[in-house]
Amino acid sequence: MSKTIDTSRPHNDPIAPDRRRPSDAFYARLHWSLLGILTFLVVYGFVLARFIPTPRAVGFRMVIFSILCFNALWWSIADRRFARHVASGSVSLALRLVVAVFCLLLSWPMFFMLFVGRMPLFLGSPTWYAAAVTLWNIGLVACMPIVAGLRLMWIGAIKLAPNRREALNPDRADVQLPSTTARDFSRTITATTSADEVQWTRRALLKTAFATGPMALLVGATGISRVSEANLLVRRLELEAPWLPSRLRGLTLTHVSDLHVGRLYRPWMLGRMIDAVNQLDSDLVFVTGDIVDTSNQMLPPAIGALEQLRHRHGIYLSIGNHDMLDSREEFVRFTRARLPLLINERRVIEIGGEKLTIAGLDYASRNATSPSGRRGDADNALEMLTGYDPRSDGPVIALAHHPHAWDVLGPMGIPLTLSGHTHGGQIMFTPPGSASDLGLGQMLFRYLRGFYHRPGETLFVSSGVGNWFPLRVHAPAEVVQIRLV
Repeated sequence: MSKTIDTSRPHNDPIAPDRRRPSDAFYARLHWSLLGILTFLVVYGFVLARFIPTPRAVGFRMVIFSILCFNALWWSIADRRFARHVASGSVSLALRLVVAVFCLLLSWPMFFMLFVGRMPLFLGSPTWYAAAVTLWNIGLVACMPIVAGLRLMWIGAIKLAPNRREALNPDRADVQLPSTTARDFSRTITATTSADEVQWTRRALLKTAFATGPMALLVGATGISRVSEANLLVRRLELEAPWLPSRLRGLTLTHVSDLHVGRLYRPWMLGRMIDAVNQLDSDLVFVTGDIVDTSNQMLPPAIGALEQLRHRHGIYLSIGNHDMLDSREEFVRFTRARLPLLINERRVIEIGGEKLTIAGLDYASRNATSPSGRRGDADNALEMLTGYDPRSDGPVIALAHHPHAWDVLGPMGIPLTLSGHTHGGQIMFTPPGSASDLGLGQMLFRYLRGFYHRPGETLFVSSGVGNWFPLRVHAPAEVVQIRLV
């Protein structure tokens, strides 16, 4: 004889979870509406925007609006889970309020950006809050499309196998249990026993894991980022440099990159970097871009810190992609008034009677110029080296923010290129110095950190000092001194 499990009115709740408002129809309409909006934004951004001129401010707001849609999608799913799968009405309501407040706290900066059209500085808030907002919203953008895709595949599988719908839908109230022994039946029927309450608790945990899991992960990741923000590794390395005039052997170079002064790497943190560089007391100091994070309001403290760096023969800078997020023209004008910022240009310096050329490459995300006319590394390098004579100008040390520029610069006769941009891979599964690097950074970059060699060519990639993304795993921030021998 079979028994019917009645889950429509749990014994400890006057209002059954599946009868609480809003209804499943509301959630379904909201989910599909948000997915439709996100699909349109993606198609516009990757397809239509190539043919329809889009002002930068409009494009920025479309990206921010898509992030808000991701937040709304996650909230609606989490709210539904707590509404339907937590037996106690009071606990369910409390959890739904927690989710709503949680989502609002982490998404209100997105509303600010949507209104003003620029990134907030967060300088009035603690760094952990800026880290949490960054981790949460980037995590949503990265993970929600995958989750949504898997969900759609799951729905499709059920639709294609109608005879399996009952087996795949444990929420059905009319599911019939087969005959079983009294012992087995006591483990499955929902009755007023302690064993049944444990079962309900486990089921509720599984059903609400989509809401509780991300929140718990965010708390842990924010804590890790808070601990690691104070870490700065100082490294002293040697590099064989047969291309260097013998009288310059022993020349020391301090390499600094990716300060990202702003919401995560605050101006008051610059003191550690200044002290580390000055204690190295190198002959030359090189800064390979991303000096500010998103706002030129951070230029005065950032450039002021670089002006304090100790050297014997000069400090030279190149530009990074984050240095152009606010106003490239303003960044270039302000920086060049105080320090040598090299953009497709070079300086010939003399040390101990020997010539050495320092060259800085403009930022480009590709090696070749695009069909739309956006310049690539090859054209930038030709402009940078026009008129260069190795006999009178000496060997070249090139500064290029993106390490992929080495594929162009090395074959052009540049023996040493210094780069950054990768943050050491940011999230790596293997620590620095391992036989092989393994981590998320390999999905984006051919060269992650440290030295890379080809005959007559060397690239060094710095892991950087600051952060735009708050979580570093096996990719510590660093200041490096390279001694040429």
